[in-house]
Amino acid sequence: MEPLSELVVLLGSEDYFERQAAAWKLVEAGSKATEPLLKALEKGKNPQVRFKAAWALGKIKDARTIEPLAKALSLDEDPVVREWAASALEAIGDPRAVPALAVSLARDPSREVRLRSSLALVAFGAGEAFEGLLKEGDLEAKRMAVVGLGRLRSRGSMAMVAPFIGAEDAELRRRAAWSLGEMGAPEAAPHLSPALSDESAAVRMEAANSLAKIGGPEACRMAASLLDDVDPRVRLAAVTALGEIGLADALDRLVEVVFGGDDEEIRAWAAWSLGEIGDPRAIEHLQEACVRGPPKVRDKALDSLVEVFDIVGG
Repeated sequence: MEPLSELVVLLGSEDYFERQAAAWKLVEAGSKATEPLLKALEKGKNPQVRFKAAWALGKIKDARTIEPLAKALSLDEDPVVREWAASALEAIGDPRAVPALAVSLARDPSREVRLRSSLALVAFGAGEAFEGLLKEGDLEAKRMAVVGLGRLRSRGSMAMVAPFIGAEDAELRRRAAWSLGEMGAPEAAPHLSPALSDESAAVRMEAANSLAKIGGPEACRMAASLLDDVDPRVRLAAVTALGEIGLADALDRLVEVVFGGDDEEIRAWAAWSLGEIGDPRAIEHLQEACVRGPPKVRDKALDSLVEVFDIVGG
């Protein structure tokens, strides 16, 4: 096997296969390769050598590398190196990396690096770090923190996320709606109420999707209110949400949609939702839709009759 110092030099090879082979040999060397890799990470002039060194250190998982990787995450001039430093810190799995990752999410000039640090914080379950960013971070940090708390399904953070439903930034409002849905708690539904009349159709759609995840009578009522939305994409999201919630409370409204004058696609998914509810009272309406509905509606109605109610032939 080549000396470790030679393998480190090969990390900068223009030949992809040569540098990959060198990287894996360094990983196989384990902690013996830590020192030359750290030297390359800190002093390598070629950014390719530095990011490959960070990658290899993440694979080796030597806890001694946490501080140098955190330094690279903070100070390296190349965003790709900083991304791989964040990835390596996640792979090592030592929670001492959390403060450096939180600073990276808050301050890094590269959105990609921030995103990578955010994903690492999720892997660490760093809810407190995300909450801190909700208080003090810039707009991009707040956007990512809201998503991070949603990915963690952090119900304890609901009171901090909910106010962002009224944020000035539409994308932050959309992400807050998504996050509340991921938390999946019935008490999240009322927080989504302002989103139902949001000026952004994307926010209203996200609210419908989140209500489907939350479920329950209140979510059903709120989703049904979106059946009259001016945007067909929102109405479609509302129709499918009612099917996913699966409560008979929505049966009459869905029947109205199936036989109403809305887009054929929306009417078809209303037929699907009637089946998902599973109430036998839907059978006669689905059979009628098979007779006098347009093609897409007939197809979905027939699918519901066969797959849900085991009725063949409409």
